[in-house]
Amino acid sequence: MKFKSIPVLILATAMLFCAGSARAQFPDTLFLEFDFEGFGNLVLNSPPVYSGDVISGDSRILGATWTIEFDDTGWPPVSDPAARWTYIFNTFFVYNPNMFFWTAVFDQNTLPAKPEWVIDHPVNGTMSGTLVVSSTFSDDNRDGVFDVTERMFGTFEGNLMVMKYGSGQFAKYCGDGAYNGAAFNDDPENFVDDYVTGHCILDLFNCQIGTQERSWSYIKKMHR
Repeated sequence: MKFKSIPVLILATAMLFCAGSARAQFPDTLFLEFDFEGFGNLVLNSPPVYSGDVISGDSRILGATWTIEFDDTGWPPVSDPAARWTYIFNTFFVYNPNMFFWTAVFDQNTLPAKPEWVIDHPVNGTMSGTLVVSSTFSDDNRDGVFDVTERMFGTFEGNLMVMKYGSGQFAKYCGDGAYNGAAFNDDPENFVDDYVTGHCILDLFNCQIGTQERSWSYIKKMHR
């Protein structure tokens, strides 16, 4: 009787394992909220890249790394940082004389293509897409001149799209999101890396469901 019970125990264990795996699957709609930090440089990197870590928030994304890359086609080379910064300032920054701040927008209208982002979690997989970056710096002395000291602190915000290019648990998702934060630079005169910290939300849904439903509707229509 003991030997006959072994297959039953194995089957029961397998069923429990499968049930646990099913419970571990992410739902068809997923709302993620998290904080992030990292470093990056528009002037000395080509293409410009900002990257870092998810440092707090939803456990399903906590511990992930993130990367944002800009298309700098046509910008001056990084070997001439002064010329490159002058180009960035003249091309992207717009001054608001009533509110006394500069804003630079990086999107498909100001770049050859929208910036691209990737989030990579060591267990749950990857997700990626495009985003819009809007960066603002205050004119502290209200003189209309972007002083070096005024480049030491700025804020940023934007929205992002989640494309169906993910892997692992995130493979099935599409969606959108928004983020905001602050950028700090101890030595902008020498174009050192920016330190960035911020908050992000992602509103995701299983875009495979819609595709399957549309495909099944089309098949039924063809056979009517």
